Amino acid sequence: MYCANCGTQVQESQKYCNRCGQPVAAGPPASPMPVPPPAPPPAYSRSSATGYGTPMPAAMTPAATPRGSRVASHLRTLGILWIVVSVIRLLPALGLLAFTHMGRFGFPFMAPHFRFFTVPMVGGLGVLLSATAVIGLAAGWGLLDRRPWARMLAIVIGCLSLISFPFGTALGIYTLWVLASAGADAEYERLARVH
Repeated sequence: MYCANCGTQVQESQKYCNRCGQPVAAGPPASPMPVPPPAPPPAYSRSSATGYGTPMPAAMTPAATPRGSRVASHLRTLGILWIVVSVIRLLPALGLLAFTHMGRFGFPFMAPHFRFFTVPMVGGLGVLLSATAVIGLAAGWGLLDRRPWARMLAIVIGCLSLISFPFGTALGIYTLWVLASAGADAEYERLARVH
């Protein structure tokens, strides 16, 4: 049997509650009052001077810190990497195009039939490297600016760069991991709309 006022357990022979002093009424037993769960201990940050912790504000506790998603947290890094790799690829492309331009006007030390074969091949390689560098720059800029078309462009050139071992392969895997994972398309569209 329990006190109707405070919920303390009392004996049936008692006339008054030992805790609150209210008269105990005979009748159906009252349910005990619910006890609230204990509050979690506060999070502590270690002080460098004393080594003892001080309570952190509620906004800084790990439970209150919002966790960023994969696309949002890696998008800036991925865009910068594409720009850096594209600039590095553009430098030899310009060198090859300059070699082609000079080769047309003659290298006296090079035989004419050898020049006829070498100059177009080197020029074609320079044009290919220049095109991939420009497309990579566009993809990197688009990712940094969160353009809607940049995700698909980065996925395509990421797949193509997988054959360029080791750095292109690593960048392609990283691109696919960030932009082609489950739910990445919807998340990128949300980020593009917010921006």
